[in-house]
Amino acid sequence: MIRARLRFEGEGAEAVARSLDPDNLLGMRVAVVEGAMEVDFSAERAGTILATADDLIMNAKIALDLLNKEVRS
Repeated sequence: MIRARLRFEGEGAEAVARSLDPDNLLGMRVAVVEGAMEVDFSAERAGTILATADDLIMNAKIALDLLNKEVRS
């Protein structure tokens, strides 16, 4: 089993964590720690870890873009 942790720091971390919550898989843990979003997940294959990390990063970027758009509007 391969384990991974992504940490997203900065403004909006808690809002991003809430927006990604519906996409969480079984065995995935999302928490806001000291103002940063942490995502822990695991998989059997490195390719699955990389694909999951890529999806999370892209979804976090989209969520941040939408949050920033709302702030500017």
